[in-house]
Amino acid sequence: MAEELGYDSIALVEHHFLEDGMNPSLLVSAAAMAARTEHVRICTSCYLLPLHHPIETAENAAVLDNISNGRLILGVAAAYRDEEFKGFNIAREDRGPRMDEYLEILREAWTKDSFTFKGKFYSCENLTVTPKPVQRPIPMWFGASGEAGLRRAAKAGLPLVGSNRHHIAELENFYGTYRKYLEQFGNTVSEVPLLRNAYVAESDSKAIEEGAGPMMAVLAGMYGKWVKWRPIVDDKGRSPDDPAFNQFESHREKCLIGSPRSVVEQVEVYQKRLGATEILCWTALPGMPSDKAENSIRMFAKDVMPSFG
Repeated sequence: MAEELGYDSIALVEHHFLEDGMNPSLLVSAAAMAARTEHVRICTSCYLLPLHHPIETAENAAVLDNISNGRLILGVAAAYRDEEFKGFNIAREDRGPRMDEYLEILREAWTKDSFTFKGKFYSCENLTVTPKPVQRPIPMWFGASGEAGLRRAAKAGLPLVGSNRHHIAELENFYGTYRKYLEQFGNTVSEVPLLRNAYVAESDSKAIEEGAGPMMAVLAGMYGKWVKWRPIVDDKGRSPDDPAFNQFESHREKCLIGSPRSVVEQVEVYQKRLGATEILCWTALPGMPSDKAENSIRMFAKDVMPSFG
């Protein structure tokens, strides 16, 4: 349906060991999606690199890029939930250094006939990874909000994905820091992807009535539980300890919600303040009936997307 409606990409989010069954296997799912589509790009946003082996990821991503005929965008992140690192028996404090080695290995594996790498966590000698991807290399995005992650994304020259955990003022700070690092490392990027919860209905009041609850299941529920690993505040800077944090209005600017006209105006704010070029819309929200989610997806395509060419 997304392809028929003219969406540019479909994005998948990875997390593990959750009661709601969030997708733990992005590349398997993406292969199934790629086999059923022809034009839409398949994006992971984000694939949690340290929880996987880099050679296996290089091979699986290359196979997926071939299945999709060059339609893969590999959005990656370092992961942060302690439960995930414990489940894979990996030290959480090693995630940053692992990312540095990982990114170098992926580029070498995809672009060179053979390569040798010697690092603290990963090593290989005269290794040939096949098949090669259609795209040399596969384009990557980077999800981060901490100082080290922003610096790592800029140093690698990868577009930064803005999270739906953060309100606009936070994102302005993150992108400002990231762009300073880009300048420092002499890199430039042309894409500014931004993840937002999204729900479109015939009127603002109807959209809030139907969409606020499912959005809060993510913003106050899921992220509220993970706050010890990733600090989160509402649009007014309040933490989950404040009762007001659990009111939808305190998170509204993290969302695309309302009538088509209102959502167009909200997207324009992201363009103006953040320079956003890609909006990743989380539309299949927890508890959202599928018919309402599909109606929102159709309305967004019909009445919002034409305003942006």
